[in-house]
Amino acid sequence: MELETQDLYLYALHDGDLYRQQRESIESNLQRKFNKGIYDSEKAAKLWLYFADNAAQKYHKDFRLNGKWHKAFNIDVRRELAGLFESEYFSLLKCRAE
Repeated sequence: MELETQDLYLYALHDGDLYRQQRESIESNLQRKFNKGIYDSEKAAKLWLYFADNAAQKYHKDFRLNGKWHKAFNIDVRRELAGLFESEYFSLLKCRAE
């Protein structure tokens, strides 16, 4: 995992505003889909990519970084982060189902 991904992961994981504004609804949406048996990992990763984008924008704004937010955290970093959140949450869903 790249250093930028780790940094953004920790920021996104611990930011209360991001949790309340977006992560909470993503998790409940994916929980419903999992319960119905229609969970799709690719679609879930796309939802998590929106979350990663918002986390990168908020990080950039909070720390007043120079340049554009999408240059500070390029698409590869954000996709890696989305994949990480998807796999972690899917593992949690499977554990809950057991």
